Amino acid sequence: MKIGQIVQSCVPAIFKYCEDTEPEEFARLQDPRYSKETFDINYPFCRQVAQISAADRVRYWTRVYEVNGVPVRVTSQWFNPPTSKSLPLLQRYLTSKGLPADFHPVPATSDALPSDAATRAARGRYKGSAIGNAQNYLVRNILSRLGDEQFNAPQWQEVVDAFDRACAYCGAEGELVMDHIVPINKQALGEHRLGNLVPSCRACNARKADRNFREFLADDPIRISAIEAHMMSQGYEPIGDHTQLRQIIELAHQDVRNLADRYVAIINTVLTDKPDSTE
Repeated sequence: MKIGQIVQSCVPAIFKYCEDTEPEEFARLQDPRYSKETFDINYPFCRQVAQISAADRVRYWTRVYEVNGVPVRVTSQWFNPPTSKSLPLLQRYLTSKGLPADFHPVPATSDALPSDAATRAARGRYKGSAIGNAQNYLVRNILSRLGDEQFNAPQWQEVVDAFDRACAYCGAEGELVMDHIVPINKQALGEHRLGNLVPSCRACNARKADRNFREFLADDPIRISAIEAHMMSQGYEPIGDHTQLRQIIELAHQDVRNLADRYVAIINTVLTDKPDSTE
């Protein structure tokens, strides 16, 4: 199977992961540098349809995917080994996200998957429940429960009203969702506190993803000031770059896999050793 076919078979699972588990990953996949480092490709993994120039249209497959309401196309600029390292890197990426690798493992080379990652990929099951989902849910759960702050739906509605029932990032009205100003993941260490929540339209929620809100609103100092005023009014101070907390979160992330592996081994042993019930 050619690498282009392999990539296209994996795209739906990757975008579903972005929507269901890690919305910030969608923004990273649109970053040229991240795509080069992650997949050894010279174009962003995907790009919003409206941002693809006429000259670059041939660099992207014609199929349009909608991710969190944002239409994108995926780059077609993939090359098989030994021209590029894209195939083993794609396999490594899928494994790291807990996604099934729907193709035969790449023979081990110095640039291929580490042996432990290859082992996990080999014993994966198509459309099985990914351990990465549980890991990310645990991290979000931990960051949602730090401290003793409590708030309810009416208090959240007050925040929505304070932003005139419109998106805090673009001013659009209509359907609004909660957006964490500081993303709630193991990289940014955002928290689920009222001061870290603003109303957002789905398009801005997807485009901002894991970006710093000041970077996202670089050309709109008035909205930046409004969000900063909201954070200050709620007494919210971002955790920031806290090395020790980051290490603890990473440990919890790994513990989920270890715990799952432990109980899988125990249950497999019980099933293997069960007495024969036949007469």
